[in-house]
Amino acid sequence: MNFTIRAIAPVEAEDYYSLVNEVKDEGKFLFASIRIPLENMRKYIAQHYESSNPVLGAFDDKKELLGWIDINRSNIEELAHIGTIAMGVRKSFRGQGIGGALLDACIHQARELGLEKLELEVFGSNSAARALYKKKGFFEEGIRLKKRKFEGHYDDLVCMGMFL
Repeated sequence: MNFTIRAIAPVEAEDYYSLVNEVKDEGKFLFASIRIPLENMRKYIAQHYESSNPVLGAFDDKKELLGWIDINRSNIEELAHIGTIAMGVRKSFRGQGIGGALLDACIHQARELGLEKLELEVFGSNSAARALYKKKGFFEEGIRLKKRKFEGHYDDLVCMGMFL
């Protein structure tokens, strides 16, 4: 599978919005199932794009967005050395190396930004993502038991980190 990792441009905000909601609609991977308004997503992409910390996307030869990853830093000075990441890959393209490539690009970007640590949260039931994160150097920092209740089922939230 051929794909390119690059910044998601503001003109592609609607594609990002659609993909995030597609992954949310699966109900398994993203914490909230609430849809963020498209205009807020446009602002988010534009703010990141204009900084040295753009949201990264994996694009195929047809310019279709296959996955994304982003780093968010706290505005609190004492936490500014840490970046929190979130990512997702379109269901039909999982297992093809896109998630790993996005993580590699994100780790590189984090180092370029001078971050000292990356953090993420993943559901305990998402064994494929947990295995990928461990393969890339993340470690489990703790587990928040029964953190999420969705459609009558509980899921633990696994907190993971990586020192850069």
